[in-house]
Amino acid sequence: MADYHPTDEFLIQFSAGKMPDALGLMIACHLEECPRCQSRSRLFEQVGGELLQQSADQPVSDTLLANVLNKLDTPSVAVDEEIPHTSQSIIPRPLQRFIQPDYAQLKWSGMTRSIKEITLPFSDKQYTAKLYKIAAGKELPEHTHCGNEFTLVMQGSFSDKAGYYRRGDFIQADSNTVHQPKASEDQDCICFAVLDDSLKMTGFFGRWLNPFL
Repeated sequence: MADYHPTDEFLIQFSAGKMPDALGLMIACHLEECPRCQSRSRLFEQVGGELLQQSADQPVSDTLLANVLNKLDTPSVAVDEEIPHTSQSIIPRPLQRFIQPDYAQLKWSGMTRSIKEITLPFSDKQYTAKLYKIAAGKELPEHTHCGNEFTLVMQGSFSDKAGYYRRGDFIQADSNTVHQPKASEDQDCICFAVLDDSLKMTGFFGRWLNPFL
């Protein structure tokens, strides 16, 4: 079970269907691993349903039904084609339509052999969504964030000076965070990250990378 969770505010937005695509997919992946947040999300859905029942009826246009049906036929995230997955796939179900069934099949890129990334197809103008892979025992350069970064551990684990994070943990970092995440020694760490701005390297060598980020 996860030790780090989305805030209730995020779970309420998710339950109401008001999360941006990238963050909504991350919350959905976390819920697959976290009975605690599953329970709270169901509670918020129930409360929202009761409030809706108690609200006064409002007039709507004659074209509302047709507009809703048209939106249901249009996917909110473009996908070139459905990617087949078996029941044994290690990829969380909310991501299975976007990436290959095994992390080893992905087209990773990166500046070093120990740190790789891939940009996910549902990135938009507001959020960039990526998978990061840190080789076992290796660490990212020390950095902070120009905005917010939300991270979900998908495989393995990592640690920084604030804590230890394992599969299913949901972590938020911002401009007040300065850290140097390090993967555990026993397994590569793969994380799903959603950012609304770039990283900013703070270490001596990392500062040379800032113009390229």
